[in-house]
Amino acid sequence: MRVLDAIEKRRAIARFDPAFQLSDAAMTQLMEPVCMTPSSFNLQHWRFVAVRELETKKLLREASFNQRQVEECSAVIVVTGGTQVHEYAKQGWKNIDPAVAERLDNLVRDLYADDPQLQRDEAIRSGSLAAMTMMLVATEMGLDTSPMIGFDPQKVAHIAQVPEDHIIVMLVCVGKALADPRPSMGRFEVAEVVRLETFNGPGLNDSNE
Repeated sequence: MRVLDAIEKRRAIARFDPAFQLSDAAMTQLMEPVCMTPSSFNLQHWRFVAVRELETKKLLREASFNQRQVEECSAVIVVTGGTQVHEYAKQGWKNIDPAVAERLDNLVRDLYADDPQLQRDEAIRSGSLAAMTMMLVATEMGLDTSPMIGFDPQKVAHIAQVPEDHIIVMLVCVGKALADPRPSMGRFEVAEVVRLETFNGPGLNDSNE
């Protein structure tokens, strides 16, 4: 499947087949490409908790305002982003010269250490990129997904035992759709969202401007 086909086909699913199970092999097939997602300085902020046990999914459903897809899906992926990854950046730099790694390490520490807002922003950016990769790969595999922000982050963190130095970016439900997704709610035209040169510039390919 082409990337464009996966983008066009992907839809958020509200009803999943609760009988469908996602094996370890399928989970590995799904997540390996996710780990290739780009991140600032290759810090790889993302960490994931894949929840498949029914009782835990029921707890997550309660923490997600009783949204049934959390319980019915095959796996709930808790996508997190680390805010302190600059402290151990060199762990992810396995293929560069040690002297270069040392210089980068000092740069990264100076950049992030005293900037909590940047730490948070980067954790969310990287986690969001990884989540999008996950959804596209899932679509290619014939799976369905539902990204979610409707949950109590403190309760989810407690259930999934997420450490305090990680932000919960979103939940992604993965499985097989029980019914066709709802029709698209509609999208803005390209000319409405892509402006040329400045925010108030003409819209891309907008013949009216």
